[in-house]
Amino acid sequence: MKSATLQALFVRISRAAAYCLAAWLIVACAAAPGVQEEAAVRSADDAASEPTSEEVMYRVFAAEYLGSEGDLQGAVGEYLAAAMVSDDPEIARRATRVAFAAESWQQAAMAADRWALLDPANVAAHESAAVAMLNVGDYLGAEFQMMQILDLMDDSTEAWLLVSGLLARSADPVQADATLEQILQRRQNASPGDVFYARSQLAAQSRKLQEAFELARRAVEQDPERVEFLAWTARLALNLKLPDTAVEYLRRAWQLDPGDHDLALAYADLLARTGNPHEARAVMREMPQRPDVMFARIMFEIVAADRAAAIALFEEFESMTFEDAEEKSFYQAQAAEALGFDQEAIALYGQVSSGDRALAASIRRAELMAQLGDVAGARRTLAELRLQANELAIEESWLAEARILRETGARDQAFQLLDEAVEQLPGSVPILYTRALLAAEIGWIDVAERDLREIIARQPENAAALNALGYTLADQTERYDEAEALIRQAYILQPHEASIVDSMGWIAYRQGRLDEAEEFLRRAWKLDQNPEIAAHLGEVLWVSGKKEEAVKAWRDAQALDAENAVLLETLERLHIVF
Repeated sequence: MKSATLQALFVRISRAAAYCLAAWLIVACAAAPGVQEEAAVRSADDAASEPTSEEVMYRVFAAEYLGSEGDLQGAVGEYLAAAMVSDDPEIARRATRVAFAAESWQQAAMAADRWALLDPANVAAHESAAVAMLNVGDYLGAEFQMMQILDLMDDSTEAWLLVSGLLARSADPVQADATLEQILQRRQNASPGDVFYARSQLAAQSRKLQEAFELARRAVEQDPERVEFLAWTARLALNLKLPDTAVEYLRRAWQLDPGDHDLALAYADLLARTGNPHEARAVMREMPQRPDVMFARIMFEIVAADRAAAIALFEEFESMTFEDAEEKSFYQAQAAEALGFDQEAIALYGQVSSGDRALAASIRRAELMAQLGDVAGARRTLAELRLQANELAIEESWLAEARILRETGARDQAFQLLDEAVEQLPGSVPILYTRALLAAEIGWIDVAERDLREIIARQPENAAALNALGYTLADQTERYDEAEALIRQAYILQPHEASIVDSMGWIAYRQGRLDEAEEFLRRAWKLDQNPEIAAHLGEVLWVSGKKEEAVKAWRDAQALDAENAVLLETLERLHIVF
């Protein structure tokens, strides 16, 4: 877009709106990594506390326009220009996110470096800068950013793990190792155990498992009572097919902290997998016999295919007394469900009427009732939930009832129910979103678009809504340019979300860009082995002439869910039989 046109666009926007940074970008960004991301995002009031120059806001609006048109590179340039003349770290943060989404690493490094300069106490800023600098081969700059992270996080174990994780992203493992050595020489206060642990993590992420194991052992030697060191060493030993060594390290960890529920169960699981089921059972018997432990023991026997033992434990569970009777009922219900005692599970879930588990118990009770054919009873149960003052319970009851109706094939009835739910809870985005998806499924595109646009108006950075609208337009209309703009906005926000990457592939396919479509869909499949993604990938491969690969993709989808609606529709439309 030419500068004069952009300037005209800017002039049409009132200065008051320009100064309101809370109304920024529908193409807002969240692409770079960040362990402290929540801390990085300031409130809208903070962002709007100081007026921003017209030049900066012109650049921001230009970036918005270019992003909405699918020109990520142009958006990156405008955002970076805004960041370089503004002292607001929020602008630099957003410039960083757009650059990451566009994979413009040199510009990402400049934007993130500016962000870190303006907000030096923000770990996410230094993390983003380090990643971008590693991508352009600036190891000295990345080293500086990682030193800042270690300073801010007081050389903690978490800090060293973060640094090792960042270095693992390097395309040059030798240079990454050298950079870590440089950092180590300058960190006099670092715990040797933490350092070996971090180096082990880096080696493992570089697939050097033997080296990672040796470093982990050295970490244990430095601090033999660090449970996380022992557990990590056990995990590496298991990957190196050293099961006896893994058991020994995990045993030591368990002995140091026998009260750690997850650690004890992991130890028991490892014992079972290494041919020691009796010892595994002994470990679980030694655990405090709380309701969740009894449930875990029953599940252990189910997995071990010893149903008689599982039932015996279930009966023992019934005879036990606990301080919290409702907690017992909740876990008993789950065990009953796992054993196929659905009616008993329904009764037990009905005994949970208070506390944190009450809502989940009521919802699950209704779902089981519906599965057994008592849809009317399920709906009565959910209607009773709506008599509460708890808005979350009310919202979840509407959603569960609509889900039950949809699953029984009563889609029109489900839609009418959601209409009523929207009237009762007009501020509920989940209900509005669910109604939109159901409308799209039925084929009421205008209704789906209306609801999704309302969500986007309320929450401009709602990537799910942006993606849903873009995918719906791409799949069920020929408004491809509009669809692509929406999907790209979602992609900027969440570039590693499988459903959004899938949408990027699907819109590329709909516009005839087969190579690009295949690339995105393969990425989506790696992120999430979902039958719908496999169906899309298969179709692109089939149309591209890669018939054998297409059939393999569809077979993969069938193995996951042979009744998947998208898969079945794809095979029928393309007249595929195999």
